[in-house]
Amino acid sequence: MSITLERAPAPAGGADELVDGACLRRACAAFARVAAAADDTTDIDELLHVVARQVRDLVGVERCSIHLRDDSAGIFRGCVGLAGAEDLAPDIKRSLAGVPADGMTEELLRTRRPVIVPSAQDDPRTVKSTVRFWKIRSMMAVPMIFEDEVIGVIFLDDVDRPHHFTEEDAETASLFGDLAATVVMQAQRRVELRARVDSTERQIRALRRATAVDERLSDLVLEGRSLHEVLAALAEVLGKPCAVFGADRTRVACATPPGADDGIAPRLLERPYADHPEVQQALSAHPDSRAFVVGPLPAAGVLHRYVVAPIVLGDDTWGHLVVMEHKTRFTGGDLLMLRRAATLIALQVSTERKAIEAEWNAGSSLVSELLSGSSDDMVVRRRADRLGVRLDARRVVAFIAGRDPDPGSGVPDFRAVAAAFRRVAPGLVVHAASVHGGVAALIEVPGDVEDATFVRATKATLARACGLLRPASELVAAVSSVRADRDGYREAYTEARQVVECLQRFATDGGPSILSAPELGIARLLLATSDARVVARLAEQTFGTMLADETKADLVTTLCVFFDCMASVRQCAAQLGVHENTIRYRLDRVEELTGLAICRDPEALLQARIALLVLLLQGRLPATPAAAAQAREDLEVAA
Repeated sequence: MSITLERAPAPAGGADELVDGACLRRACAAFARVAAAADDTTDIDELLHVVARQVRDLVGVERCSIHLRDDSAGIFRGCVGLAGAEDLAPDIKRSLAGVPADGMTEELLRTRRPVIVPSAQDDPRTVKSTVRFWKIRSMMAVPMIFEDEVIGVIFLDDVDRPHHFTEEDAETASLFGDLAATVVMQAQRRVELRARVDSTERQIRALRRATAVDERLSDLVLEGRSLHEVLAALAEVLGKPCAVFGADRTRVACATPPGADDGIAPRLLERPYADHPEVQQALSAHPDSRAFVVGPLPAAGVLHRYVVAPIVLGDDTWGHLVVMEHKTRFTGGDLLMLRRAATLIALQVSTERKAIEAEWNAGSSLVSELLSGSSDDMVVRRRADRLGVRLDARRVVAFIAGRDPDPGSGVPDFRAVAAAFRRVAPGLVVHAASVHGGVAALIEVPGDVEDATFVRATKATLARACGLLRPASELVAAVSSVRADRDGYREAYTEARQVVECLQRFATDGGPSILSAPELGIARLLLATSDARVVARLAEQTFGTMLADETKADLVTTLCVFFDCMASVRQCAAQLGVHENTIRYRLDRVEELTGLAICRDPEALLQARIALLVLLLQGRLPATPAAAAQAREDLEVAA
């Protein structure tokens, strides 16, 4: 059985008037305490706790809960609850009123009056699971009405025992509920207004900060500062580690804020993180976004949040700006700021790219004139002065061509060659130009490096640069001797071309792809111009049978070391770690097998040397201990 109370006009001066007056005074007194609390707090739940305590005391029950309307869902959600001194908020916040099975609340909404349920366990309008959970025996529901709308419901009962709710209880609670509804709504509006004001202030601060960052980064870009300097300024302003990654996910630049831990850096786009399916899915989920948040993704090892902003040049994505959340959380203003930062970095990269291209073009023109000798010497020197190129500096010429001598055999662009050198050896001063059949590069020798050491190191550097351009099977390259001045550079260029021609004529797929002019010596003149088939046949006839016989491998090795040691038996023995008589015995054996008196006949010496060089070009000679050690040293120097 449920009871719905209706308010009816009472005769003037009757008992009902006294009841209404007493109820009104009590309700107003309780409301005064609520109003005082509303002036001191901006927290809605705290205010609702005061309302719950006052209405509970008005009615004289132990327990009270308040549910407020959720307009989006059309139900009432639990906000606060009290049972004596116990705070029921954790459980109340999971409860709902006004659901289809809640006939009590449905009746309250229809009548706009309190509803009393003397026996909750038997009444069909109660939700039985709720009654059992809270051990409700009898209960009263009181509406909170504001501007003719029920904005909340107050539920009152005693824990696990019945309570006799009177008409006076209902009238007092109803009056109080209406008064409290006004305060609650005003407090909600005040909180919403304060939230809007705070949000506006945060947006203004974010815009001001973004404007300041934009101005600072713009000034750096206009001043022509490097990408590293621009990124360092961004990291300092944000207080967060920043990195720029190229389109191939290679980290181009990285910066950390002052005071950051050593080694901290955004690694989202590096392996193994970038290869994880969760990271790839998160990155691909924002194909058209100018900035988006990724992470954290613990399964992928990504324990921080990151902002990723694409760096777009024209219609292409050049790379990405990645910022790691560090110490403070990201805000909406940070996203706005990083979108603009990515745009400015794109402008900086584009400007730097154009400047590099202009420098490459000017340097390419100078290299072409230096190596061709077609321009007036005075004009060339003036152009070199404008570019800051000293013509008296020691340099080598590196020449890169296709393994196939056909001019159209996939020769790389001179800009790609210059970029490859810049990547593998940023400390070298390199100017490259496209020439007939390939690309020539003038490489300056640092002042404190010996000529022979630099030639060997440049050979190793050239191998690394070529590895970035094409597979080893597609390119051949050469390094000249060290030369200075315009005439010397032309001689160096001729040397390098001759070595490349020797490689193209004799080198096989298993042979070397890069040699230096000192390695071939003056024999390159003969090998570059002679009939390749005749010379190759001569080499095969001279040492072919010895190479085919593994038992005679020490004879070929001894012969190679002998020539490397300038035909000195003593030096050859020292390098191989054997007695001098052993060297003489092996040379005699070579004479027996080939008929070449290498130690006595100059013509035999020349034939043997030419044959060994051809076999070297073909990659058929065994590696000597000194050559292997020298190769390791060259790689260390080049690195």
